[in-house]
Amino acid sequence: MKALGAISNKIKKLPGKYKIIGLIIIAVLGLFIFFGNKKTVPLQFITVKKQNIRQEISGSGTLSGTNSASLHFKISGKLTYLKVSAGDKVAKGQVIGGLDTQDLEIALRQAQNTLRDKRAIVDRIRDDTKDNTSETYTQRQTRTTAEVAQDNAYDSVLAAQRAFQDSVIISPIAGVVTKVDFLPGQNVSPADIIAQVVDFSAIVFSGEVDEADIAKVSVGQSAEITLNAYGNRVFQGKVSEIFQETEITSNGATVVIVKILLDDQTVKNIAGLNGQVNIITSEKNNVLTVPLDTLQNGNTVFVKTVLGLKKQKIEVGLESDTEAEITDGLKEGDQIVTNPADVPNNLK
Repeated sequence: MKALGAISNKIKKLPGKYKIIGLIIIAVLGLFIFFGNKKTVPLQFITVKKQNIRQEISGSGTLSGTNSASLHFKISGKLTYLKVSAGDKVAKGQVIGGLDTQDLEIALRQAQNTLRDKRAIVDRIRDDTKDNTSETYTQRQTRTTAEVAQDNAYDSVLAAQRAFQDSVIISPIAGVVTKVDFLPGQNVSPADIIAQVVDFSAIVFSGEVDEADIAKVSVGQSAEITLNAYGNRVFQGKVSEIFQETEITSNGATVVIVKILLDDQTVKNIAGLNGQVNIITSEKNNVLTVPLDTLQNGNTVFVKTVLGLKKQKIEVGLESDTEAEITDGLKEGDQIVTNPADVPNNLK
């Protein structure tokens, strides 16, 4: 660099046109020194070997039973009784809880009284016209209006009676009560979930699979599940059901729910445990594989030979997230470059 400084001082004393030539010479010398001192990255190699490879689709999800039911009333009212607590086992058709029916009883009596009144009006009109051989248009209108009022009153009675049915919650499935959110005396609405019942006759994992991957998933495929509550323990299972519609996650992704039946049914019956699932869509055993990072342009590797590096075209089969199956172009024991980007340009 001192030599460059000395040359620069001499150039400053030269005429203008020679100064330009001198500056070009300095620039060329600087580039030569910089790139001439640049260190070459050593090449690294890996031996081609046979191993197992699998293609997987991953997703997050939660543990659940074969079925679940969120129980709520169809009408608003005051919760009078609740016959279950979290952890209780219930049978299909069992009464879970009920609302205060005092107002419903009043409404039913009023509807029944209104029906009696409307029936009496219809009976009177029919009695007044029973001896008439023909009915005038006015009489027909009066009778029809009274009969319609009677029919409407009858429907009101049916609605009041139905309200009594809606004031009671009955479990539609057999299972375990996993959640109870209200206490007797509280006012509830149809939007409130009073209790949750889960059928734990079989333990399943409900995973969210991105819509772009769902075409690769089918019932019967093997899967591996890890649950946050069980650390690194891996649970084996099989795809048992694929939902027929998509769902939108909280972050806006479109997913399809896939249920996996666990082989190990000793998992604790706790609905909602979070975890991850890897669905195995394809796998091969004892095949030649190389890391994906060793491939250049997806179909080329650099093989180490007695004469130096050789650029070799290959054919790729099954790919995982990190490995690629080699179906042609390499043999077991070949050594290939693991950092192909650092191969000298004259060899590429």
